[in-house]
Amino acid sequence: MKVSTLVLCLGLAYSNYAVANETLNADFKTAYQNYLTAQQGDENAYPFAKQAYTLGKQLYGPTSDNTANLATNFANALKNKSKESKAERYDLFKSAYNILAKNHSENSLILVDSLTGMANSASTASHAVDLYDQVIALAKHNNQFKLAADLQLAAAKDFAYSHFGRKHLTARKYLKQADEYYTQNLPENSVERIKADFLVAAFAQGKKKYNKAIKRLNRIVNVFDNALSFDHQAELSAHSKLVHLYELKGQSEEATKHCIAIAKMVPWNENQEQTPLYRENPDYPLSKVKQGRSGYVQMEFDVTPTGFVENISVLKSVGGIAFEKEALKAIEKWRYAPKFEDGRAVLAKTKVQLDFKIR
Repeated sequence: MKVSTLVLCLGLAYSNYAVANETLNADFKTAYQNYLTAQQGDENAYPFAKQAYTLGKQLYGPTSDNTANLATNFANALKNKSKESKAERYDLFKSAYNILAKNHSENSLILVDSLTGMANSASTASHAVDLYDQVIALAKHNNQFKLAADLQLAAAKDFAYSHFGRKHLTARKYLKQADEYYTQNLPENSVERIKADFLVAAFAQGKKKYNKAIKRLNRIVNVFDNALSFDHQAELSAHSKLVHLYELKGQSEEATKHCIAIAKMVPWNENQEQTPLYRENPDYPLSKVKQGRSGYVQMEFDVTPTGFVENISVLKSVGGIAFEKEALKAIEKWRYAPKFEDGRAVLAKTKVQLDFKIR
C-alpha cells in the first residue's frame, strides 16, 4: 500500500513551539515546502525530506509527533534499493513508531503508517509477518475493515515480490482475505478490485492455473470496456498478459483478440523495434555450447493484421547456421500487436535481433 504523505499542521506547530532561533525556523519552512513541491511534482523528494527531518527534529524536539511524521516522510522518500537503505528506512519508521506509541494509546490509528513501513522494510520475512499482523489487527480493532483489507493486499504484494518467496502461503492468505472483502463490499470498477485481480492472476499463473488467471484478467478488461470510459495502463497490461496465457494454452484465436485490442490502444512506431506480446526463447544449439561459441541473428518479418509473424528473412547472422535455425523456429511463434491504419489492421514489417551468449 502506498503510504500517503503526512502533512504537518505547520501553523499550529509554530504557535505551540516557541522557537528562539528564527534562522532554524525559516530554514525548516523552506526545506519542508521544497519537500511538498517535490512530492507534488513527482520529483526526487529524498534530499528535501532528509533536510526537513534533520531541521524539524531540532525545531520540535525528539519526542514530538511532528518529528515522528517527518521521520515517516523521510523513510517514504527512501527506497528499498539496497540492504543499507532498507535498514535505514526501518530505523526511521521504528523511530516514528516509538515516538507515537508513547504519545498515543496502543490502539491509535496514528500508528498505522509507521507500523506498515516497518513491515515493508523488515530485514526478515518472519518479522514482517508479525508487523503486518499487528497493523491489520489494529485496523480491525478500530472497525476500519477497508483499511485492514488494503493492508492485507499490501502485505500480499510485499511477500509476493520480496523475501525470496519465503512466505508464499502467507501472501496467498492475505490476498484471499483482501479479495473477499473487496468482492463483497466494493464496486466492480474499484481500483482495489483491479489490483487484487492482477495479483490473484499472478499467483494463479505461477501455479499454472491458467484458466483462473484468464478469468481474473478478463474481468479487468470487461471493467474497462463496460464501466470505464477511458483506456488505462492496467487495461493494456491485462490484454498483454492474456495474449501470453492464451498462447501458453494453445488458444491463438483468443490471443488474437487481445493483440488487436492492444494495437488499437498503442500506435505503431516505425522508428523503433516492436515489442512482442508473446515470445518463446530460442534453444541454444548444443554444438555451439560444446564449442563455447556465441553469436546473433538479425531478422526482418511481416506482422500480419492478426499479430502473427510471417515471411521471416535473415538479414545478418554471426556464429553459424545453427543459430539461424533456432532463431527462426522461435520467432515464428511470437505474437505482436498489429499495425492500424485508418481504423483497420494492416500488414507491417519489423526487425529483431536475437543474441546467443554463453555466460
